[in-house]
Amino acid sequence: MATYKILTRDGVADAGQEQMLLDIAAELQKPGARLLLHLHGGLVDEASGIAGADRLSGVGPNSWQLGGATPEWTEVYVIWRTGAFETVKTNWMDLVHNDRLYQTVLRKLIGFVARKLGVPDLAARGPGSLAIDEDEIQRRLLGKAGPRPFDHIDEEMAPTQAPGSRAAIMTEQTNGELAIEFEDELATDLSFQQVSADIDEAINVPSGARAPSLGANQSDGQKMLDRLDNAVTGQLQAPVAVAGGARGIVSAAAFLVKHGGQIAIRSFKRFRSGRDHGLHATIVEEVCREFYGDLLGATVWGMMVKDAGDHFGPGKLGSALVDIVKANAPQDFVVTGHSAGSIWASRFLLAAKAAGLTKPVKLFLLAPAVREDLFAEMIGKAGDLIERCRMITMTDELERRDALLGHDKAYIYPSSLLYVVSGMFEELNAKAYPDAPILGMQRFASVSGLNTDEQTAAKAIAAFFQAPDHGIISSPTPGVSVADTHGDFDNEPLTLATARALF
Repeated sequence: MATYKILTRDGVADAGQEQMLLDIAAELQKPGARLLLHLHGGLVDEASGIAGADRLSGVGPNSWQLGGATPEWTEVYVIWRTGAFETVKTNWMDLVHNDRLYQTVLRKLIGFVARKLGVPDLAARGPGSLAIDEDEIQRRLLGKAGPRPFDHIDEEMAPTQAPGSRAAIMTEQTNGELAIEFEDELATDLSFQQVSADIDEAINVPSGARAPSLGANQSDGQKMLDRLDNAVTGQLQAPVAVAGGARGIVSAAAFLVKHGGQIAIRSFKRFRSGRDHGLHATIVEEVCREFYGDLLGATVWGMMVKDAGDHFGPGKLGSALVDIVKANAPQDFVVTGHSAGSIWASRFLLAAKAAGLTKPVKLFLLAPAVREDLFAEMIGKAGDLIERCRMITMTDELERRDALLGHDKAYIYPSSLLYVVSGMFEELNAKAYPDAPILGMQRFASVSGLNTDEQTAAKAIAAFFQAPDHGIISSPTPGVSVADTHGDFDNEPLTLATARALF
């Protein structure tokens, strides 16, 4: 058995690894050669990527166990540096516990939406039946009421209802009317007024537009300003001074209220259409997307998705691997992708088909984070290359409870990385794409409210997995896979053994 760990940046293998590619080609020329190409998950740094490759290529129960009796295997691990998770975790913790703008907008919107929700089929409840006192909301958002303080509301909201039934839990007001009402409540909230005054101070005093104000905290305002996305702070820049005139003053409150209204409109649209992720997750997603996406990894995720595609340009690593496999067709060719590795794998298969590769591929996807539209494109163009495919992923119940930052931090965000990606990180045509269909989310096998393009992709994917020797395995399935967190799928012994048995 030969193992190769290839480090890349911007789609290009690190300098000095040219010999490694020649050695891989030589290994594949041996009689009975078999190739495993593994792509790790997203937001993984170099050290973690290398450690994962060392473990998977080893001999322990949480490895592929391809050595020993099967020395003909060549294992290739592409370490595409995408690490940012620890930074995301640190930033989010700081935001929750130290940023008064985040706390205020989140508290106000959760309270507002909860008042507007009702569940008519449960004891004839109507609007306002789920209302929570704002002091209690604040306590829950800071983790002082247990790790999952809003689960009871999510259970009563019945997210599996059809769009028509789901809309009945909202009031008769339109989304626009609700947004205007929320803007009015936000603007008159004393905490919001103080937050706005502090941010106002941080903008206008340093610019010389006005003198310091009594009671405003410029330092704290600057910290809140620094956490905001560039798209928001760009609107809050002090105007350029005009010769002979005073520098204009920026009103932070007016801008922030309008952004709050946009968050409200998007939230209500999702609740009415059945495209929400539950009360807590949805509102956190929308607040973070509007104000803090850059801070919490949206930009990094977008760069990572782009990087996956960049591996297949001229002179890039992915293209080189395609050429090697095409020229030295191994007896067996297996591609495994965990999480965002499924994006890389999909791009690889598209490039392989375009290059004229005919060698059949066995594809194994572990909690895949690839968007359904990309995967549908891949199977439409390169699906005939895939002789066997299994996707192993969590049930939606586990996905919703797999708190990204740890189960004790579910008060910050209650669900998995795939939910975060779907709710916060994806864009379509340079616009927000909330509830973007992700292949590994069981939710999208039955969710209502898909648009025409999404339905077309979903039907193609369903047909693909119903084909002979293809299929989807839900975890937990005793004796097959018991992975119960997103990160487990590339190290849980039963899951790896199940995939290995199909190699």
